[in-house]
Amino acid sequence: MYIKLNTVFAYMYNTVYFKFQRTIVLKLLIAILLTLTFFGCENKDTKEKEKTTYEKYATKYNNIPWEKDLSSAFAKAKKEHKIVLVMAVSQGCKWCEKMESETLSDKEVLRRLKDYVLVLADRETKKEREQLPPFKHVPVIFFMTHEKDELDSLRGYFDKEDFLDYLNDFENE
Repeated sequence: MYIKLNTVFAYMYNTVYFKFQRTIVLKLLIAILLTLTFFGCENKDTKEKEKTTYEKYATKYNNIPWEKDLSSAFAKAKKEHKIVLVMAVSQGCKWCEKMESETLSDKEVLRRLKDYVLVLADRETKKEREQLPPFKHVPVIFFMTHEKDELDSLRGYFDKEDFLDYLNDFENE
């Protein structure tokens, strides 16, 4: 019985009807794969890269008056005779997030930062990174002139008290 069934299935498998079905199934699989390749799989990273640094990071904490980009920050600093405070960040950086949410969002810190032009720079954006002094780790805060000269830098996370102490020392130099 086993041999006869095998022979029957082999015969049926090789008939025109089953060949036709295999062809249809293969064509459907190819069509589905092509559809998913071109239309069904949206790459979220591509959409993230289309956003500016301001859109990716600065909108989380609306109480911090970030400039839209480095160019406008340096232009504003020149016009208002202020120092530019550039905070370099990276997506997924928990210390960058903490620095923004706990330190820079503090009312006392914000009051003190009114004397500066604030802007964010994304470590992963080559155009922004090239306008800053070299750095590897984030968060890093650069204090710069409108001519893009580095006055000082602050690397890593600082709590409110330490950051205010640093600002006092920086301003008294």
